[in-house]
Order: sequence, then structure tokens, then C-alpha cells
Amino acid sequence: MLHKCFIRLSVLMLTLLSSAFTVSAAGQADSLAAAHALTQEDVDMVLGVFDGMQPYEIISRTEALINTGNSDEEAASIAYSVYRYYRESRIMGYDEVALYVADTYFLSGKYKLQDEEALLEMRLFVETNRHSMIGMKAPRMLLQDPAGTDFQVPSVGQDYSILYFYDDECPGCRRMTPMLMQYLMQGVKGLNVTVYMVYTQDDRQRWTEYVAKMVSPFDIPDNVTVVNLWNPDMRADIVMDYGVISTPKLFLVDRNGVIVGRELTPVALSQAIDLNESRLTPMEELMDQIFSPIAESGDTVEVEETIDAFFQDSKDNPEFFHEVFYTLYQFLRTSPSYVLQQGAAYLANKYIVSMPEMWETVEFTDKGVTSGSVIRADYASVDDFLDQTALAVLMFYRNPLDKPVADLELRTVNNKKLSVYDVKARYTVLYFYNMDCGLCNAVSEALCKIQNLYNQSDVRVVAIYTGTDRKWKKYVKEHERPWLDVWDRKRDSGMFDKYDLLDVPAIYLLDENKVTLAKDINPDVLGVLLEYYLTQD
Repeated sequence: MLHKCFIRLSVLMLTLLSSAFTVSAAGQADSLAAAHALTQEDVDMVLGVFDGMQPYEIISRTEALINTGNSDEEAASIAYSVYRYYRESRIMGYDEVALYVADTYFLSGKYKLQDEEALLEMRLFVETNRHSMIGMKAPRMLLQDPAGTDFQVPSVGQDYSILYFYDDECPGCRRMTPMLMQYLMQGVKGLNVTVYMVYTQDDRQRWTEYVAKMVSPFDIPDNVTVVNLWNPDMRADIVMDYGVISTPKLFLVDRNGVIVGRELTPVALSQAIDLNESRLTPMEELMDQIFSPIAESGDTVEVEETIDAFFQDSKDNPEFFHEVFYTLYQFLRTSPSYVLQQGAAYLANKYIVSMPEMWETVEFTDKGVTSGSVIRADYASVDDFLDQTALAVLMFYRNPLDKPVADLELRTVNNKKLSVYDVKARYTVLYFYNMDCGLCNAVSEALCKIQNLYNQSDVRVVAIYTGTDRKWKKYVKEHERPWLDVWDRKRDSGMFDKYDLLDVPAIYLLDENKVTLAKDINPDVLGVLLEYYLTQD
């Protein structure tokens, strides 16, 4: 017979996972309550089911769990177990749930916490973290640099602000500081970032020595600004504003001044920036809602008609037109849907390249976000934007999907002629690379693994060296890869006129008749496509 505790936990997990905690389900759980009060271990087991949900989703479920208590004492015990679970959680942002539970059930006086020491810890946690939760505006502080100049932190005008609180005698800081500086040396993906290194003690000499040893030796790129600051007169309340009771503390603030990461490590900082950059803007979300159903239908005419409708709605407002059509172009061209990529080429041809007069007043910048006629993009001028867009359209229409690929006459290592159409295999992979390309080295290893998975009569990888250096032959012999190596040292094939080779590596997947099935893909996508096609044959 199943233990009543196990039954109760099962009921709780199933009902709390549902969108509504029903009366009947709650009644079932309550009817078993007398047999077994929930322990911290029981609560941890239930709450573990919610890991991965958003804090606001978890809060409603934790309220339902707390309400299963048959008395104020039992409900208080469950609430404290919930508080401890989220107070100690390693998932970023989940301390918001702990703060909510503490505020709602204990600090409000609804339930009494018998352990005075635990209550004091809870009060300290809430009061020192209330103003620096994820999603809140970062509190402003007035700090000083080594020369005594006042700094408002965080300031505006950059993509991200990083606030790093440290102590020169803190062992964790001595480990984290060089890790953070190493990350900053990589340029933070080309974003404009200001890093505020905030020394939390008051010994100027020790601070100066620490900066000279742990910060200054690192060669930081131009897009990252490091500002060394301290708080000598204690004007800034770093304890109440940012919960700096201990160090190190690392916060990430976005371009709107909102905290998007807290209690970070340098690795978690990198992940938080990547996650934040991958999120769609409200305009991109709207475009996704409009175009995703069209992409699934595969209707290229509807894509073009929708783009035309956007133009009719924005053509009389230049600022609105610039923001909408630049954002829409980028959204469509980076879509995994070929139908939407075709839409990007249509848009670029009709509303950018063929309408240069519509873009005369645009200003390109490397700071901030795209807004109106100020566009965040790496273009030297409007003419540069128009030229590069025209080139991108030209490249897109080379070797379109579902059409036979352009032939190339290449040479093997032994100087034998080889045409793309000479390759006999159910599927041919054209891999354009350069032996001096760092990314190509990683892609080459992945493609070798793919080639080794299949018989060469099924899948044949043709590795095409795009350079002319005679050292290539030695390179081929040294690496001994399972594919077919070819090149065009004399540039007779016209590969740069027939294929989009502005960037390498470039991968094309062809069928038995050399019809293009996919292009500009990575090895992961190639592997999935090959698995799909070979199982369909």
C-alpha cells in the first residue's frame, strides 16, 4: 500500500502544476494532511517540479501549496520551507519568490516565525534585496573615482552596465576579478559596456595596489569602459541598495537601466548577456506573430503582400518607416524560414535598394538601440548601407533552393579535374573553407564526424579550399580527412561569381541531381537534414 505522504505529495505536484488549483483537488490534499505534515524535504520535492518556470508563475503555485496547511502553524511551516527553498536556490531570479513569501506571510504579521534568529535573517534579506531584484530599475549611487570626481552609477548611454562590488582581502574576489577581466578582454560581443569596479573598503593604498595588480594589466577593447570607484564617505548605501553584505557581488543592468542579472559569476554574466540579446523587442515580437503563420504556410505571395501593406502604413512617416523597415529586413533575413528569407530579399530590392531617397536622412550609430531614423548598425554611411544591402540581395539569389547548383570545375591534390556534377552520391555537401580561418577549423572537425557516419555513396563531403596558397597541399596531407579535397588555384572556376563566399565557412547540401536543398547552414543543421532525408528515401 502506498504511504499517505507519497499520495499527498503526488496530488500536490499534479494539482499545483495545473493552471488552477481546484477546490476538489485541494480537498483531496487536505483530507490527507492529518496523516502527515509536510517536511522541508517534502516541500523541496514539490517545488523542484516548478524549476524552470518564471517567478510570477511559481508564486501562485506556492500560495496554493501554503494554503494546504490545516492550521496556521502548519501553513507557517510550509511557507518557511518555501522561503528557504527559494532563498537558497541557484536559479537566477528565484530569490524574488523568497522575498514575496517573506513579505506576504511573515513580515506582514500573517504568520509568526518562532525562531527569532531566522526571522532576523529573513528581515535582513528582504530589506537589503528589496531594491535590487531582477526587473527593477537599478538604484542610482553617487561614488568617487581615485581623483575624487563624483560618478553617478549606473549612467546611461551604453548597452549594459556591469556593477562589480569587491574587497581586496576577499578570497572570492581575488578569484573572480581576473575571471571578469578575462571576459571583458573578449569585447563582450562588440556591445558598448561600462564596468563599474566598486571597492567596498576605505583603504586607498590597498585599493590602488589591488587595481594595479588585478585590473590594470588587462588590455580591454575600446567598446568596454572600466571605471574604478569607491565609497569613502559612505554617501552611497550599497548595503540597502544592492545587498552588499558580503563580496563579490556582480550585477548586470540593461540599456534601459533595468537589472537583468544579479548574484552573477563571470560565466553567468556572459550567459545573461547572451540571453538578453536573444530576446525579441516588442516590434520583433509583433513581426513574429504576423509572419510565423505565413512562413508555415509557405506562401511567398502573402509574405510580399504583407510587406507591401507595411509600406502603405509607414510611407508617410519617414522615422516610422526607417525603424519598421530596417527592423523588418533584419528580422526576415535572419529567419530560419527560407520563405521569410525570400521576403527579406524582396523587401531589400524594392524598398531599400530601389528607393535610396527614402533612406537619405538615416543616421547609423554603434550605441543605443534602433529608434526612428537613428539605427544601431555597423554602416559607415547611408551609401554603405545601400551598397551592402544590394550585395546581400545579389548573393542571396545565387544558387537558390530547389534549383540545380552552379557547376564548378576544380582540381584535386593530384591536379585532376573534378566537376561538382562528377560527384556520385545521393547527397553532396559542398564545404567552402580557408585553412587560416579559426572557425573553419571547428567546422572541419564536425564535418569529418558527419562524413564518417555515412557511406560515401550516400553522403560525400567535398571540401573546397577558397585560397591559392600552395601550402594547402601540405595541409591536406597533414590532416588526412575523410572527404574529397579540391581547390582552384588559378581561379578558373569563377566560384566567387557563382556562390556566396563573402564569408567562410559556407556549407551547401545538394541532392543526387545537384539541386540545392540547403545553404548557409552549420554542421548541426546539416546533420539533422541528412538524417531526415536519408530516412525518407
